[in-house]
Amino acid sequence: MVITLVGEKLAKPGLEFIYYGPAEPCKTCRLARVCTGNLEPGRRYKIVRVRNIEHPCPLHEGKVRVVEVVEPAIEVAVEPRLAIVGSKIKLSFVDCDDPEKAELVRPEGLFEGDTVKILDIVGEFECRGRTYKIVKVMREG
Repeated sequence: MVITLVGEKLAKPGLEFIYYGPAEPCKTCRLARVCTGNLEPGRRYKIVRVRNIEHPCPLHEGKVRVVEVVEPAIEVAVEPRLAIVGSKIKLSFVDCDDPEKAELVRPEGLFEGDTVKILDIVGEFECRGRTYKIVKVMREG
């Protein structure tokens, strides 16, 4: 669980977002350490709890709320031999240039080389004559 700040209008349990890094005004903000300092650029986060604490913010229509976030499970395509529920693997993106599969081949929130735990096998698809498994994973560590 990570504590961070999000715009008041976005502060809803279940909302997912990708953190792309601090905006220019954040670099001099006194709350930057708790707001952006706990997040890793390029990662996906899911709000699990909204606390009843708010702070002024020049970027988010005047206010941000304190929230608790986690990294959610993400679906990604893997080689069939790696698709074993419960196993931990070093993520290697599959080779598929089909634009309709882009979010499964290189999902935002995961990086090649991440260690992930396979939670479930949710499907499969074919690309260039090869079959790939779609798995739901959680990043480890």
